[in-house]
Amino acid sequence: MTPDHRHARLAGFALGTCAAACWGLAPVATKASLAGFSPEVVSVTRLGAAALCFRVLGGRDTRWLPRDGWSLLAGVALGIDFLFFNSGLRLTTAAVAGLLVNFGQVANVTLARLVLGEPLTARRLLGSALTVAGVATVNTGGPDPGGGGGTLTGNILVMLAAIAWSTYAVAQRRAPRTGNVFQLLAPIFHVAALVSAAALIAPDAWHNPAGRTPGAMLALLVGACTIAPYLLYSHGQELLDLVVMTVVLASTPVFAVALAWLILHEPIGWRVVAGGAVILTGIVVVALERR
Repeated sequence: MTPDHRHARLAGFALGTCAAACWGLAPVATKASLAGFSPEVVSVTRLGAAALCFRVLGGRDTRWLPRDGWSLLAGVALGIDFLFFNSGLRLTTAAVAGLLVNFGQVANVTLARLVLGEPLTARRLLGSALTVAGVATVNTGGPDPGGGGGTLTGNILVMLAAIAWSTYAVAQRRAPRTGNVFQLLAPIFHVAALVSAAALIAPDAWHNPAGRTPGAMLALLVGACTIAPYLLYSHGQELLDLVVMTVVLASTPVFAVALAWLILHEPIGWRVVAGGAVILTGIVVVALERR
């Protein structure tokens, strides 16, 4: 390995780690934002700002709306994902939400088989089984303020959001590739923003006491947890092997739990730690599969 190759791999590893940290920060920043803004407003703001940014980065040929059904499906699923995740996060902790979103791995494996025709390998089955076991461990904690388990309703909403996210990911994989990645993402995020905006008809959506801290965390959520991770990931994957990048991104739940404890001072009970360890094992099992 030449020094230039080694430096490129190191840079890719650093970019991937930063992307994982940004995505791990998302539940924390969202939880803090929800103290002053409704789930609907948080969703529209986050998706709308990201859509406009991706449109600028995509260049002149970037479309406002998708021209194919798969991109349209991806946008609808992404909008539903944000609404479910934000609504669920109101009822559970950021640490638990950061773990339960990985339930989407089970949906990923299933949809990849049904829609993309990818093989259902032993590693994927084992990883999915471990993820389900870890999710069950976290969920059986009940609404225990001292254990950090959140409420079952909130946890279920987060898991439904994870399924919606998997639908988005698979649909995006099927969408035709034209131009750069931002030309693909911008129309999808435009649709997602419109889907989340439709939820603004709910009366509770306009109950927004705001405040300095929630406002700052919402800005952080848009910049550091939505736009930045995609930029970091898109550059990092050009320098690092896909398998290695996938393993690096598997550290996202670790960042989520650690940052929830550090910033929000959330209690981290033994069920969250044990369930999180099992979920992380399941993620790594699938990530290390030979491709």
